[in-house]
Amino acid sequence: MMFNNKLNTTSQKLIARYPDLKHVVFDIYQPLLDMIQQPSDNGFLESKRGCCGTGTIETSLLCNAMSIGTCSNATGYVFWDGFHPSEAANQIMSQNLLRQGINLIS
Repeated sequence: MMFNNKLNTTSQKLIARYPDLKHVVFDIYQPLLDMIQQPSDNGFLESKRGCCGTGTIETSLLCNAMSIGTCSNATGYVFWDGFHPSEAANQIMSQNLLRQGINLIS
């Protein structure tokens, strides 16, 4: 949240300094938090652990489709690994951002 506050402050300074500047600030934190807190609202089965490996500590190179314990259907998981959102979660977030963006820049 501190990052968002600093971003908003900086954005306001830029607007004041460059009145013709057009910019858009997207909130990606809240949609992801919503998916974590209420996974079934977006069709997810699991939001507390990732699909890959144990779903808690593996990331990046340590995590792939061949890793022991990797789930068979990542679309039911909010997270792919212990850190990164799954492709399904990213798709929902990107659709949300596109909807926000069209409203903000139209």
